[in-house]
Amino acid sequence: MFRWTKIPMVAALTLGLAVAGCGDSTGPDAPATFKVMLTDGPAEYLASANVEIGEVWAIQAGGPPILLNSEGGSYNLLELQNGVMTELASAELDASIRILQLRLHVESADVTLGDDGEGTNYMFASGENTQDLFIPSGAQSGIKINLRADEGNEDGAGVDLVPGETILAVVDWDVEQNFVFTGDTSDPTMLPDVLFTPLLRATVEDVAGSISGTITYASATPDAEGEYADIDAVLDLDNSTVPVEEMETRTASAVADPVDGTYTIYFLSPGTYDVSASAIIDGTPYPVAPVPPLSVVVGDGEDVTGVDFTL
Repeated sequence: MFRWTKIPMVAALTLGLAVAGCGDSTGPDAPATFKVMLTDGPAEYLASANVEIGEVWAIQAGGPPILLNSEGGSYNLLELQNGVMTELASAELDASIRILQLRLHVESADVTLGDDGEGTNYMFASGENTQDLFIPSGAQSGIKINLRADEGNEDGAGVDLVPGETILAVVDWDVEQNFVFTGDTSDPTMLPDVLFTPLLRATVEDVAGSISGTITYASATPDAEGEYADIDAVLDLDNSTVPVEEMETRTASAVADPVDGTYTIYFLSPGTYDVSASAIIDGTPYPVAPVPPLSVVVGDGEDVTGVDFTL
């Protein structure tokens, strides 16, 4: 059975340092423990979004790929929200190496629709509420996700392992970016097909930060299921030497709490983000007029608060 873990953000962001003296062996020749964790965000219409992951690899600088997990596992991504993580792979590695990239092999995926909370079940136009999804060949052969370094790493690439320490690499598998409805969703009892379009991102947890704030609604009141604000943070890579892979995304997202409008975008690598908020309320998109995104700088392990929007 898989174990899901929710770590308070203040503790989580210092975990890589806190475990330095907790292992059975220390010293310059001690191995490092490298773990790959999985997290996600919420999605409209879906009751479950399942992926079966096969092999998990780490790509090191100047050496052969390292197989971290060959057994695979199945995960309902909707159980991994609001900072909740589960372990994908773990291995003890030589602490002299740098991990540049992760590669995840996807074997299958399916979604099951939910309901509106008022007695209406969401359905596909086919009359079914579950759909198996086509897996692109690139996902089968391995989704490449670069690890972006902390601010002190000049070339911006990868993470250096440290003797006796545990390093957590967190993979964000955002459901709304990865499971995309192909057409009109105005009738929730006749929903179109869903495409699996892998777009993942990863960061090292002990330098990861967050952005949080509150959404207020000056000209509309959300009152229906799904009428919540979406908040996107897009990493500015204009000056980065680290490329974006084909199935890697620069965007992290969250949704506002339907009661108090608060939100938090977790597990952000250090950098500058363009942050924006939007909602569709009673069929009208908000904001009504274009609003430039806010530029927000996230430092190593920094929780940036007060990034508020009015729609």
